[in-house]
Amino acid sequence: MLALAVYATSLTRAADPVVPAAETALLAGTEIAPATAPLVLKIAVNDIYCQKTACECISEIATRDYTGLLAALKQKHQITLQITYHMEVYDLEKAIVAKTQDGVICKPWTALRLAGKAGADFKRVADIRDPDNTVMMTGVFLTLANSPVRSLEDLMGKKIAFGQADSYEKNQAALALLAAKGIKPGDCLNLSSCSENLDALMNGKVDAAVVSSYALTASCAVDFAKPEEFRTLGVTPEMPLTSLLLDMKRVSLGDARRLQAALIDLSGVNAPEDLVGSGFLPPCSWKPVMPDTPEKP
Repeated sequence: MLALAVYATSLTRAADPVVPAAETALLAGTEIAPATAPLVLKIAVNDIYCQKTACECISEIATRDYTGLLAALKQKHQITLQITYHMEVYDLEKAIVAKTQDGVICKPWTALRLAGKAGADFKRVADIRDPDNTVMMTGVFLTLANSPVRSLEDLMGKKIAFGQADSYEKNQAALALLAAKGIKPGDCLNLSSCSENLDALMNGKVDAAVVSSYALTASCAVDFAKPEEFRTLGVTPEMPLTSLLLDMKRVSLGDARRLQAALIDLSGVNAPEDLVGSGFLPPCSWKPVMPDTPEKP
């Protein structure tokens, strides 16, 4: 496992046109709709640990099933979640911009960056613990274990593989970390997955690569890359890995808090076994700086 330090801030690429950082969490409050009538919500899911949406190469750890949760929500709280599963992020993005969903379960940036395009107002109702009961993730700067590059400062003028704009931890947060330290890299690649970034590093195309903090344990990279082959140079600020977000233009505040309370009630010692982990918790504060112009899927 990679040794990761913890930071707490929210940053983005300085050159991007942005609006002020906005709180993405639905904060605690007393306005909760009474559970006297059934509540039905349409939720699209792309969860790296869910067996219906995860890549087959991590099937041994991606065993989460929402069946138990759905049954408990309906029986105990009169809440029905009509879930559609999307193995490909691109398909989830299409569902978001189609404006047919009340919410999503996914990496929160996937929904937040498309809010303008979808005419939505997404708020994180709850964050989800992974199988190790970890909630947060980071972007991680890696180089090869035998590389002469030994620190972020050594990346001045070097080639780096970043993620694309749909991956906050590998793109905006990573670029901002370098900018904050006054580090200007040389030629950069913007690739579409952790596997591509690691492949570019291992084949000498770049001096360093930015990957998600779960890349060497819960992504396709586990098939060809081992943690001991790399040196960690630095990590980005933390952000939630997986969240349940609701579109507050489609769901009332009272109903959103009703679902939030129900999810927390069905977590911890009450979490259904098939959630694999202790379930949900109130969303942490995370304020990514949003793009000023709507992004396209």
